[in-house]
Amino acid sequence: MLLFGSLGSTLGYMLGEPLRRALRGPGLTRPPEKLAGSLFSALAVLSVAWFLGLTFSRGPSPEVGRLIQQSSILRSLDVLFPRPPGFLSSVGGILAGVPFPQAFAVLEQPAQDSLQPPASADTSGVAAATRSVYRVEGRGCGGQVSGSAYPVAPGYLVTNAHVVSGTTNTRVSQNVARPGGVPATVVLFDPGRDVAILWAPQVGAAVLQTGNGQRGTKGAVIGYPGGGPESVTPAVIEKSTSATGRDIYNDALVDRSIWILSASVHPGNSGGPVVDLQGNVLGLIFAASSTDSSQAYALTNDEIDSDVRAGIGRTRAVDTSALRCAV
Repeated sequence: MLLFGSLGSTLGYMLGEPLRRALRGPGLTRPPEKLAGSLFSALAVLSVAWFLGLTFSRGPSPEVGRLIQQSSILRSLDVLFPRPPGFLSSVGGILAGVPFPQAFAVLEQPAQDSLQPPASADTSGVAAATRSVYRVEGRGCGGQVSGSAYPVAPGYLVTNAHVVSGTTNTRVSQNVARPGGVPATVVLFDPGRDVAILWAPQVGAAVLQTGNGQRGTKGAVIGYPGGGPESVTPAVIEKSTSATGRDIYNDALVDRSIWILSASVHPGNSGGPVVDLQGNVLGLIFAASSTDSSQAYALTNDEIDSDVRAGIGRTRAVDTSALRCAV
């Protein structure tokens, strides 16, 4: 990025200087020209600094990301500057090297007054909820893609759109030691919210009930991190917010109602639930902070509710194999 920027600057000077001389003739640069040039240069430097700051605030170095998020200059620029277009966001995603979709299209707020999750989530309610969480697996995007899901109605499960985008042969299972599971059909696909609904009539697990959360509500994240065995991780809600981010393809800006959690999640947890200690679902895990390994993000129940209601009752497949892989 810096190399291309330097080459562009050099090329611009090589092309622009002869043009300037042809238009005004030889002679010293006049004060108005100097002022305009200085302002343009300052704007260019600030623009590059802002874009690189926005990119590297999400990785690959958590230490660098935290320093960027604490920069008052970059935070002020982030408020003033428009969001970069989709293709630049894709470049930023490649440079950042983050395995999750972007939760925010702006600089994340540094954690303040963070809460500690419970030492243990070993309750009967959480244990009951684990029996209803499934591993999702599909073939595509350069290999085997896996995530998590949970039932929202008899025969219907919810997961993330980025888990099934660009894949075929979707299946759900609970025993990773005996791969295979049962076939699942993607019947609703929402790349903006990052929600997908699966129809799997052979799934007989109990439907998880929804609950209400607020700052300080304790619970657990349930899922299959890394495509391995089911895992239960203690969690607590830090706060709720309306987050401006990008869809799973980095094409468009979207607003989502999300929970910011104190919890450790990893690729494979995507699509799993965050539940309270009674086992009631509070939200759908979809991303993690790139600068704080103890912070995660979940879509609220209200955010996914319209997709859930629209997906229940459908049986016709959405061909996700023809879709791009999420970035």
